[in-house]
Amino acid sequence: MATEAETTTDRRAAGTHRRTIPLSGTLAVVMAGLVALTAVDVLAVFWFMTAGTTRDLLARAAQLGLDSVQARIADRFTPVEDQLAFLAREIAAGHTDDGAALDRLMTGALAGTPQVRVLSLTGLDGAIRGVTQGPHGVFTFTDTIHRDDERQEIETARGRRDAYWGPVHFVPAEVMRTSVANLHRPVHADDRFVGVLTATITVDALSDHLRTIAEANPGTTPFILYGPDRVLAHPAMATQRPALSPEHPLPSLDEVGDPFLAGLWTEAKRETVGEIDLEARVVRLGDDGRVILTRTVEGYAPRPLIVGVEVPVEVLDKPTDDLLRAALAGLAVLAIAILVAIVVSRAIARPVGAMAREVRAVGSLDFAALRPLPGSLFSELNEQARAYNTMLTGLRWLETYVPKALVRRLLRGGGAMPSTERVVTVMFTDIVDFTATAERMPAAEVAALLNAHFDLLGRCVEAEDGTIDKFIGDCVMAFWGAPDDQPDHADRALRAARAIAAAVTADNAARRGCGLAPLRVRIGLHSGPVVAGNIGMSGRSGYTIVGDAVNLGNRLEQLGKAVAPADEVVVLASGETVELAAGDRSDLRSLGPHAVPGRRTEIEIFRLEGPPPPGSH
Repeated sequence: MATEAETTTDRRAAGTHRRTIPLSGTLAVVMAGLVALTAVDVLAVFWFMTAGTTRDLLARAAQLGLDSVQARIADRFTPVEDQLAFLAREIAAGHTDDGAALDRLMTGALAGTPQVRVLSLTGLDGAIRGVTQGPHGVFTFTDTIHRDDERQEIETARGRRDAYWGPVHFVPAEVMRTSVANLHRPVHADDRFVGVLTATITVDALSDHLRTIAEANPGTTPFILYGPDRVLAHPAMATQRPALSPEHPLPSLDEVGDPFLAGLWTEAKRETVGEIDLEARVVRLGDDGRVILTRTVEGYAPRPLIVGVEVPVEVLDKPTDDLLRAALAGLAVLAIAILVAIVVSRAIARPVGAMAREVRAVGSLDFAALRPLPGSLFSELNEQARAYNTMLTGLRWLETYVPKALVRRLLRGGGAMPSTERVVTVMFTDIVDFTATAERMPAAEVAALLNAHFDLLGRCVEAEDGTIDKFIGDCVMAFWGAPDDQPDHADRALRAARAIAAAVTADNAARRGCGLAPLRVRIGLHSGPVVAGNIGMSGRSGYTIVGDAVNLGNRLEQLGKAVAPADEVVVLASGETVELAAGDRSDLRSLGPHAVPGRRTEIEIFRLEGPPPPGSH
């Protein structure tokens, strides 16, 4: 027998974790590695040569397109800033002291900036004087501010010197009914705030310009975003304007009829297209897709403008398509090599993996999950499967005769189970007058009755982690507290006894329903010191417990015949068991001291009164 030190060393060696690799993958890599390495080298060189060139051309073409869009924005907004600066200087110099002079000056400025629909001056008193142009000519007007936000605009301009853009908003008046952007310019004369000039610019013409670019470059779609979530201009908006309102001055990305633009931030995958100031994203919808290149432009609105252009994803996919066509022969050879490697490696690794899974199930004592191993083409693996299948038959018989809890304890202990003294609670059960009943029954029916009865009792014992020691005729011997330490062994035994009483009562009710006589069962429980360990002859032994406590438990079971001979279930427990129990003892009634055969002194006996209430277990 191995020493304790040797057992510990073996267990530590067996439990050492090592990094492992799958057998099938290893074989596949070894067999196909050289072919794959050669093919990958050739394909990589081809890819970097074609993909790099295509992406650089795409980046440069997109940069030219975005430069054109950005220049158009500057052409539309920069002259307005220059005109407002000119008007502010004229007003500050006193060249517009009367209203007519101011009207003429603003009318001239309006003629030079046709993109401006309204040009006005708001004074400190809230009076507005301005000019507007439309399909029917240029008109002057006067008005007074009415809204709080207009008054707040006066206060904002008072503290500024430079021109600044206001947010895009929708003008519902019949003369416009469009979205506009306001450029504000504070006017100061001799460091005195005079008022604020405002130029109202429509954004419709930007979409017209983008439509022209799109028509000149089939397959491309330029656009301008107002921040990340609103569309300022798009070719589709030039032909079909979305429904806008003061609360909704600009359409969202999914309202212009461009599904690729709608997925710019949600469906897109970022790509690298060259060392330029562009961001590229790929949006794929079904079999179609677009490469969307964008650039952020500051200074023309409170929110940054994002100019972008969409091009067909085929431009980006072309290097991949060329690569696939050029590498077809090499990939075919590589695929065949890998396929052969996978087939061979799986043929070897599959039975090895199956054996590993079965051995794990054996280690966890899950014998019900064990399955016979199939044969293999390889002789060594086929012999392994045959040997395992032979062992499987023995394991299933072992499960029938050896308690799983005991085997687990043996495995944890390295097979060593020295005899030790423990305090346990032992249980004995017996069927009253079973011998007379069995004499009137065929042997097969007797065996079936006992198997059903023991199955009923065994489930209750195992539910409380008890160990069934043996079946003796119609008796069951079980115990708690060994081989594993169970400080609450008395409580576990009492709970198991309650469960058995309830189960036997329910089973007897079913037997009466079938016209069969009920079984009367006696149960005895006692707690005390015993010797637990391997007991038997050399070469064959069994784990059991011996001692006076075992004998006393058996005597208590027999005492039930005298205490209540007519009751279906009689459960007696010694005072030692009741004293060790920490749980509910309300259903235990003392019967006082009783003399027990084999003991010189009387011991106090308790009876378990009736089945436990529902849900107490």
